[in-house]
Amino acid sequence: MPYFLFIIAKSATTAMLLTTFVPGGGQFYTKRYTKGIIIGGAQTYLIYSGIQTQMDLNKINRTTNLTPEQQNDKDNLLDQRREIAWWVALVWTIGIFDAYVDAQLYNFESDLSLDKTGKPSVKLSFKIKY
Repeated sequence: MPYFLFIIAKSATTAMLLTTFVPGGGQFYTKRYTKGIIIGGAQTYLIYSGIQTQMDLNKINRTTNLTPEQQNDKDNLLDQRREIAWWVALVWTIGIFDAYVDAQLYNFESDLSLDKTGKPSVKLSFKIKY
């Protein structure tokens, strides 16, 4: 039997839920390890940056009488926190959609090769279940 008959389909729901709760989890589930490292690393870095910014903001908020310089720092941290939140939302959304697409295309095979004249040719195949 050809090897492609043994490929097990991946659940798009599982991939999306993994990416939602584990940074890069859906990419690792669909065996896209490089993308998992990139997306998971970006998500982890952004979460770390957000927590660090919030801790700095909390330190300034504990001060009773803010100097103009401290007020400026507080405003900058608030802007930075807002920007990080948008980046987190963007990267998380991209990760979820990417995991969904990877799970849907898990059984999709493609082959890039050269034809007899030396020009590149692409062969695509997919399996339909009904």
